[in-house]
Amino acid sequence: MQEIQALQTIHDVLTHLLKPLSDEGCRNGYEMACGDGNVRLCFPNLVCWLADQIENATIHGIASNRCPTCIIPPDKLGEYSESGYLTCSHKDYIAAYTKSDASSLNANGVKNIKNALWSIPNVNPPELVRADILHNILLGVFEHMMGWIQGFLEYHDRINAFDYV
Repeated sequence: MQEIQALQTIHDVLTHLLKPLSDEGCRNGYEMACGDGNVRLCFPNLVCWLADQIENATIHGIASNRCPTCIIPPDKLGEYSESGYLTCSHKDYIAAYTKSDASSLNANGVKNIKNALWSIPNVNPPELVRADILHNILLGVFEHMMGWIQGFLEYHDRINAFDYV
């Protein structure tokens, strides 16, 4: 229960922060100052959300072992399949949430919260997912480099000097 309340609080804050994208002003446009000093009528849209898997689980309100873009069985997450899987239907999730159909939400790994992304017109949440490539590369490269350095130091019997510093 506390997890759901905490997640709902995050989504309530996101709803407040993203409110300008769901307001009437977004449909009519906002006058914004541009870098060249001119004021133009702009129509901001949310087109992507840069996140790793845990952050995606939070923003999409799903279990951490679920995919934010498709309906893949949790035990197949991370495996490539040429057949592909159906795309998540947030319209179905909204309908289930509206009907208080917690069992349907749970079956799909969706948390029983009012998702902040659902209030933004013309946004299909699965299309927002973008991999945090820099974060993933950093973690992968760092882990590889540390393994290489430790192996090198152990081979030359210098690991204790490295650990001491």
